[in-house]
Amino acid sequence: MIFLAASIVSSTAIYVIFKWAGGFSCRLKTLIAVNYLTAAILGFGFFLRFNPAPFFNNNQWIPFAIALGILYIAMFFLIGASSQKAGVTVTTLANKLSLVFPVFFSLYWFNEPVSVWKITGLITAVAAVLLTLYKKNIRRTNFLWFILPLAIFVGSGFTDSFIKFIQGTRITGEQTAAFSTFVFFVSFVCGSVLVAFPGKEDRKIAHIPTLLLGILLGMANFGSLYFIISALNLSQLDSSLVFALNNMLIVALSASAGFFIFKEKMNRINVAGLILAFISLYILL
Repeated sequence: MIFLAASIVSSTAIYVIFKWAGGFSCRLKTLIAVNYLTAAILGFGFFLRFNPAPFFNNNQWIPFAIALGILYIAMFFLIGASSQKAGVTVTTLANKLSLVFPVFFSLYWFNEPVSVWKITGLITAVAAVLLTLYKKNIRRTNFLWFILPLAIFVGSGFTDSFIKFIQGTRITGEQTAAFSTFVFFVSFVCGSVLVAFPGKEDRKIAHIPTLLLGILLGMANFGSLYFIISALNLSQLDSSLVFALNNMLIVALSASAGFFIFKEKMNRINVAGLILAFISLYILL
């Protein structure tokens, strides 16, 4: 349970740090690049014990790791922008409820059984996202409030489906550590390329809050992966229950952080969407 709790805290910290970064006027491109450099170093140290051999043995997964690394950094940019524009709660919900996509993918690609219960969970998940995005003064609401979480909902769903495909067809359990570390490294390289072409807001790369929060973000990013894998390997709970608790409690903790730390307001319809999100996560997982 310790590893599961650490995974929940680490995953929630990603959204909170992105929100803090906005308050410190951090350079998003530099923040994300530093984050992935930190995650890659931690992965190389903790997962591989500084042993490069796994990268050269049975590495047919490298093209898929490159593609996933590009997707990861694209999604991190969306999550960072959404956390600052739409809020921590809505961004977390959009990200976590995107599991409807890998569920659909599993039903199609791996021929998993279809049930009325599972279809109900998919419908309620989509409805939950729409309810949490509702605003009374919709005409006065910034368009980014809607488009960013929806982009995360679709993008995270596609990314998770791609991960499920890779794990199911391209890598073994022994290759997971090398694969994950290489994904972080590819994301870092992409981030470095973006930093090399700074915009007006990125001229001062050596921005102390950006560097410090980037390191913290990398630690949280690495921890979210490392601790969930440890929970799955060492916990006495079923994998489905581990994932269910992980997703539901990340949503709950993020909503609490949004309300108590950042004073994010939710109307009754948003609260109904949050409750429906818990129901849909329970059904699907």
